Amino acid sequence: MGKDLPAGTTAARALLLKNPVHLDDREREALHQFLRDRIDEAKADDSATSWEQQLARVFDYTAWHQFIVRIDRGKGEGYQELTKKLHGALSGGEKAIALHLPLFAAVAAHYQATPSAPRVIMLDEVFVGVDTVNRGQIFALLGALDLDLILTSDHEWCMYSELSGIAIHQIVTGDGSDAVTTARFTWDGTELVSA
Repeated sequence: MGKDLPAGTTAARALLLKNPVHLDDREREALHQFLRDRIDEAKADDSATSWEQQLARVFDYTAWHQFIVRIDRGKGEGYQELTKKLHGALSGGEKAIALHLPLFAAVAAHYQATPSAPRVIMLDEVFVGVDTVNRGQIFALLGALDLDLILTSDHEWCMYSELSGIAIHQIVTGDGSDAVTTARFTWDGTELVSA
């Protein structure tokens, strides 16, 4: 959470993170009062001229909540906050991992709100610069988060023991013709099979 936060921010944040159906009347009233106070502050601010701007300011959670990504590079330094400076010092693979993992966690958390929703994420040229061991671990994480991945790549065949199954469609073009077809393969965690 950011510095110089409005009174009651910590309690309001905790309430916002709860499933709304589990809030009792007292908690609903506390959350209502917190938002009412933010609206009153926005109304008193002369820089927000319209009610739309006032509401936008009230509901802009980035003014009173932030996500901090911390990484442990395994070099004995422990967890460090991912700043622009640290991000710039990372290798290409480390950068990809540091940026993808929080997004995967956020998507999985979002899908928890609607358990029956398809849990699909789509990525283009996934994990460029990430070594084979780390790719396998990332695919294991995607499986643990119960996310279904659709990806495009000209080099990734997803043959990792951590990945229990995937269908691969390789695009094949004809000799000098405009015809395009696909060759289908499956990976079952141990073997690549032409379908």
